[in-house]
Formats: sequence, structure tokens, C-alpha cells
Amino acid sequence: MFDNLLFQNAGELLAEDVQNNRLPQSMLFSGPPGAGKLTSALELGRVLSCRETPPGLWQCNCSSCLRHKSLSHSELLVMGPRDCLLEIQAARSSFEAAVASGARHLTAVRYLFVRSIRKLVVRFNPVLWEGDDTRISRAAPLVAEINELLEEFDPLRPLPPEKAIRKSVESLITLCGKLEDGFLYDTIPVSHIRNAAAWAHFVPSGNKKVLIIENADRMQESARNALLKILEEPPKDAVFILTTSRRGAVMPTILSRLRTYGFVDRTPKAQQEVISRVFHAEEFSSGSLTDYLYSFLPVAPAVLERLAALFLREVLVRASDEGRNSSAVLEQAIDSFLNELSGAADNGPEYGGEEDIASFIINQTKNFEPRILFRIFLRGIIRILRYSLRIPDTCARDYQISYRWTAVIGEALEHVTVYNQSPSAALELLCTELGTSLDI
Repeated sequence: MFDNLLFQNAGELLAEDVQNNRLPQSMLFSGPPGAGKLTSALELGRVLSCRETPPGLWQCNCSSCLRHKSLSHSELLVMGPRDCLLEIQAARSSFEAAVASGARHLTAVRYLFVRSIRKLVVRFNPVLWEGDDTRISRAAPLVAEINELLEEFDPLRPLPPEKAIRKSVESLITLCGKLEDGFLYDTIPVSHIRNAAAWAHFVPSGNKKVLIIENADRMQESARNALLKILEEPPKDAVFILTTSRRGAVMPTILSRLRTYGFVDRTPKAQQEVISRVFHAEEFSSGSLTDYLYSFLPVAPAVLERLAALFLREVLVRASDEGRNSSAVLEQAIDSFLNELSGAADNGPEYGGEEDIASFIINQTKNFEPRILFRIFLRGIIRILRYSLRIPDTCARDYQISYRWTAVIGEALEHVTVYNQSPSAALELLCTELGTSLDI
């Protein structure tokens, strides 16, 4: 039980609560990104649905456990925003390497690869999307094609020839990119909560229904209120598991109805062990789990941060050309930030001003595909703002600029991830709004 959760005491606490019949009906898994919260939630769902006695043994092959291991159980519902593509790419690398070498852990990485994709696909369960006819009708063909291709990799079936595997894997990666970037919400809409509530009230055919709400802090206000109503009078045969990396952003009245299980940031040595045992990536000998996943980005994080600094420099230049007051503190922060990045990724791209800065960045990032690149780029801008506030000459105006810019950056992210605005248009608008925000 919870054998696949490494270096987290929360797994032991959950196992004890299951064995002693103390498990709450509604709970929150709280901790930093990459700490294993979703892994624990999915494993708990398997344990609660297991048909054997004692339940939840790791090697259990009952029909319920097998469906949970492949994330295809009809009484498991998962919702919420998540960046799935990097894990899919990492699992792909492990799977293809094992196929090529005939490694003993081939079955394990088959499950790893299938589950990494299903973590994305399960969020498009028709139960959740009922009433959102336009969006789900456009996503449905992608989901159907992904599920059809995944049948080839079912761990209970023989694998096709290696050449066919590589072709199907490449198709799956492309389809998953289209599905995540084009259709996955970056917040949790109220319709999903209401549809999940209706689903939870139906009597399960097995032991329990399990609803997992990932990144529960990224929920619309109406969705929070709808969820609160469910948690106040939960259906007796349903278990609710919420996860978050920002416990303080979860509504207090929701928190009061959840038991929190805390997950900790693993030590560097433990994270190396996770990378080795889960992804079998022995060549990745330093860095965190996040660093390992980021190694599959088409553009390195250091390059994205450099682009963020170049972008801010052009914002200040343009504002100055328009007669606005610049910020000496921000200029100093940008220069210092670029100096710190010096040497990373061959110093990164150089901007000579021959083209518009937004067009330059779009070309360098291939239009921010996948969309996580845009989030990392904006995170780089936020880092520079925080850097500027540590400079001794910072004054009240600089704090006001930082406050305004942080709000504008949040809106830019929302425009792209929620309202599907093109990154090019978002960058142009961001450049203008950051410039006008200097008028203080």
C-alpha cells in the first residue's frame, strides 16, 4: 500500500488511517509541486476500490486494481488544471529506452507511460464536460484517437514491433500537446463541480467513488461555493481528495471540512532517488525532479528567463521613447539578472532590435508551445521584479510599479491559459500595459 510513494510520511499516515478505519471522507493533500500528491490520491483511490482482503496490496491483480493502475476505472473522476506534457515526455524517454534495451523494468515503464497520458485524458471525462458542448465536441476526436493508440501499450497485451511503437508514440505526443494546449482549462469551472456532484450521488457498483480535484486553489469563486455545498453534505459512498501547492489560497470554509495530509519537499538526494527509480534516468545525476522534467522543454528555463529580461528592457526603452519615466531600480535589476544568467545556455539569444521584441520572443519560443513555456517566461519577469525590490535604492514608486506589474502579468497569463488568447497578442498587450503602468 502506497509503495509507489517515495520519501513521504503522508503515505504511512494514509495507510494507517485506511487500516484502522479512520480515513476521512474529505481530505486535502497539501505540499510543494512534485511531492507526490496526485500519486497518493490515485493510489488511495485504488486501495479504497480493491476487492481483495486485505485490500490494497501493491501486487494485487483484482479487476478493480488493474483498472485503477491503468487509470481507466469508471468510478474514478479527476479534474483540475495540470501541466501533463513534461511528465509524458519523461515517461516516453524511459519507455523507449526500455523497449530498445529490453530492460527488466519494461512493464513498469509501460504503466508509467500509459498513466502519464491518462492523467491528461481523464480530465476530459464526458461526465465533467456535460453542457460544455462546443469545447468537448472539439476535444472528443483527440481523446478518442489517444485512447485508441493507448490500447497498443496496455501492459496486459503484447507490444507491437519497435518501429510501430515509435510511430505510435510520436503520434501520441503530438495529440496530447494539442489536447492540453488547446482544451484543458487553467481553472476549475463551476460546471465541472456541479457535474461531479451529480456523479458522486449515484451509488457505486463497487466499494467507493473517488473524486480527485487537483490544484484546488485554482478554482472560480462560483466553483468554490458549489464545492462547499457538496462537502457540507457529502454522498456517503464518495471520497473527495483535493490537492494544492498553496494551502493558504484555499477558501477557509472549505479547509474547515477537510483533513489535511502534509507533503514535504524531498531532499536533493531523495529526489535523485525518485528520478532513478521512477524514470530510470541514471544519466541525470544532479538537480531536482522539476529540473529533470524541465530538461524535456524545447526551450531551456534559463533561455526563457533571459528573454523575460530582454523583454522588460525593451518595455523600459519604449516607455522612455514615449516620454514616460523609466525606473533606475528596474534597469539595475535587469542588468544584474542578465549578468547572473551569463553562461547559461550559451548566454542565450541576443536581441539586436531588428524586429519587434514580441515577434523576436515568439520566434525564439516557437509561439510558446507547449504553453508551460509562457508560464515560465512570465515567472522570469516576476523574479526580476522581486530582485528589484531587494536593491537598496528602491523607493515607494518602485513598490507601486511592482504591484501594478504583478497584476498585469497575472492578467496576461489568464488571457492565454483561460481565454485562449494567442501568446503574440498577449505579449503586445503586456508590453503596452507595463509601459503605461509606469505613469505613477
